[in-house]
Amino acid sequence: MLVSAPSTCSLSSNRGYWLLLVAGLLVPVSLLWDFSWESTVGVDLFWSPPHTLTYAAMALGAIGAIALMRIPGQTAILTQGASRFGPLNSPLGAWLVAWATLAFLTAVLFDRWWQSTYGLQAGIWHPPQILKAAAFFALLAGAWLMAARAQNQKASQPVLAATLFSAAGGCVIVMIAIVTLTSSYPNWQHTASFYKVAAATYPLVLAALATAGRLRWSATVAAAVYSGVMAGMMWLLPRFSARPLTGPIYNPLDHLMPPPFPLLLIVPALLMDVIAKRVRWPHGRGCSWLQAGALGLAFFVPFFAAQWLFAEFLLSSHADNLFFDGCGRHWPSFLKISPRARVMFWNSPSDLMNWSNILVAAGFSMLSTRLGLWLGAWLSRVRR
Repeated sequence: MLVSAPSTCSLSSNRGYWLLLVAGLLVPVSLLWDFSWESTVGVDLFWSPPHTLTYAAMALGAIGAIALMRIPGQTAILTQGASRFGPLNSPLGAWLVAWATLAFLTAVLFDRWWQSTYGLQAGIWHPPQILKAAAFFALLAGAWLMAARAQNQKASQPVLAATLFSAAGGCVIVMIAIVTLTSSYPNWQHTASFYKVAAATYPLVLAALATAGRLRWSATVAAAVYSGVMAGMMWLLPRFSARPLTGPIYNPLDHLMPPPFPLLLIVPALLMDVIAKRVRWPHGRGCSWLQAGALGLAFFVPFFAAQWLFAEFLLSSHADNLFFDGCGRHWPSFLKISPRARVMFWNSPSDLMNWSNILVAAGFSMLSTRLGLWLGAWLSRVRR
C-alpha cells in the first residue's frame, strides 16, 4: 500500500525546483538574445552564444526534472501528490519539463535536416521551429506548475512560494511577447491585428494569475517581471559590440540590436487584480461569464487606451533616448526601410482600429479571460 508523505514543501532544500525556475527564466532571456543576434550579426550558427545559452537552459530544465523524479518503495511515496509513470514518481510539472526537453532535442535534430534539405530561406515558422516553440512553452508551463504546487501546498515560506508563482507566470508572458515580437513594434500598435492578438493571449495568463495567485497583486507582479525582463534586455544588449556579417546590410550596426520597449501590461494587470481579489462575485450559472466579461474589459479598455497613446510617444522625438530607445532607432541590418517609415504607423484599410474591430478585440479579451479563469481555478487546486 502506498502512503503519502507529509505535505510540507521546503523550497530552500529543493534543488530540482530551483533548477526548473532558473531554466524558465533563462529560456526567454536566451531567445531575446537570439533575436538580437540574428537581427545584428545575421550568422545563425549552431553554437552561437544565444543558442548555447538556450541549450544550457533546456539542460538545466532536464536536470531539474530528473532531480525531482523518485522510485518509490513498497510502503511510501517520497513526494506527496506525485504523478506516476512506470516505476517513477514525479510532480506533474517535472513530467512536462521532461517532455519539453525531449521535444526540443527532436526539434534541433529535425531543424538540421530541414535546413540541409530546404535551405535557410525555408521561412520563420517551419515545423522544427514550431516544435521548438512548443517545447519552450512546455518548459515554462512546467516551471509554472511547480510554482503552483509549492504555493498550494503548505510551503515553509508561503510568501516566497506565491511570489515565485507570479514570477513564473511573468516568464510565460515574456514567451508570448517573444512569439509575437515582430508584430508588436510601435509602428503596428495602431492596427486592429495587434490589439486582437494581444487581447486573445495576455488576458488568459493575467486572469489565471489574478485568480490563482496568493499575493494581493499577483498579476501585477507577473506584469512587472515581464516588463523587467524585456526592458532589462533592451538596455543591456546594446552595451555589447557587434556588426553584421551577412548581406544585404541596409542598417549598419556596431552593437547588438535591442528588442522594442515592453508593452504596458502592468496597467490592466493592476485593474484585474483589484477586480478579481476585492470584488465578491456571486456563485451560480452564468456568473463565471459575468466575471470574465468584467475582467476582459478591465484588460482591454485600459490597455487599448494606454498603449495607443504610448505608441505615439515611442515614435516621437521625445522617446529618442537610451531609456525608451524609441523614435525608430533600431532595425535589423537586413531590413530595408525608409527614414519616414521608421517613425510612422503601418496601417492598411482592412486593419484599421474601427468600432467593428474594437468590439471583436474586446470579445477576444473576454473569451481569453474566461479560459484564464478556468485555468486559474485549476492551478489553485494543483497539488501534484
